[in-house]
Order: sequence, then structure tokens, then C-alpha cells
Amino acid sequence: MHPTAILETVLYAEDPQACATFYTRHFGLTEIRALSGRFNFLRCGSQMLLIFAPGPASDPAQQGDIPAHGARGPGHICFRAETAAELDAWRDALTQAHIPLEHEHHWPGGGRSLYLRDPAGNSVEIAEAHIWGL
Repeated sequence: MHPTAILETVLYAEDPQACATFYTRHFGLTEIRALSGRFNFLRCGSQMLLIFAPGPASDPAQQGDIPAHGARGPGHICFRAETAAELDAWRDALTQAHIPLEHEHHWPGGGRSLYLRDPAGNSVEIAEAHIWGL
């Protein structure tokens, strides 16, 4: 058996709502569910981005039947751009929104990535899909 896609990605933030607002405002994700101070669930196309507060997510007493999970410190997420022109449009949109780019990387095999930080300090990348041969 082989999975066909990644269904969900999780980032951790002390203030999940502030992080969710960043992703809905600047990336157009749609909030599906939220529990103040605990989590925000966002739809990104056919995948989900889950933003958890690290304390409650790693506390078995607060998880019920679901196994505790969690991490501390910055994580990483990469959004897919289909073309170089799309990546340029992202750079322009982020600049207009006064979101500083941390780095623009030119990959040896071709393609580029833009790096920035969300409000929780997670590393956010937007990359041309062909850097992975996709």
C-alpha cells in the first residue's frame, strides 16, 4: 500500500488564532473549525493545515481518545507554486502586504523558493513544484 497524498500538516503556535489569521488573510486558506487557545483547522485545496497550541496537543489528559502529539519550536511548511511567474506574483503580494522575505533561494537543479516566517516563527516556504520533479 502507498499513500496518494498528505492529508494534513500540523504547525504549532502559542496563539493558534493569530497564526490562522495570517494564513487566511495572506494565503487564502479557509478556516473550518477552531477552539480558542487550542487549535484552528484550515483548508488548503484538498489538504488541511492544522494549527495547534503545543501545550494542549501534547497533554494526554486534554486529548481524550486521540494520542498526544506535539512539538515545540519552529516548524516548516512549503506551499506549491506551479510556475516562476506564480512565484514572482507571490513575492509581489507578500511585499505589498509588508511581509518580509527571509530568503529567496535558487536551487542548483533549477527553480526557486521564497522563505518567510509566520507569527509563531514557523518557516514558511513557497516553491516551484519542479524543485522536487513534480
